[in-house]
Amino acid sequence: MSTELVAFGVSALALGIGVLMAGRRLYPRLDVPEDAESTLQLLTAMIAGVLLLTGLGLVLVGLFT
Repeated sequence: MSTELVAFGVSALALGIGVLMAGRRLYPRLDVPEDAESTLQLLTAMIAGVLLLTGLGLVLVGLFT
């Protein structure tokens, strides 16, 4: 078990969840057109997805090495 990989994985998971939560609270307060808001939501979802998948991968690799 690699403690460093697990720790980085958990931090990436927490950061991904934090990005999703922050976006959810921030989007209703923005004064942007509808198409720009949908683009921002897609970009946020992609960034959060990468963070979540990376975090999950690091945790799994860290647990099984």
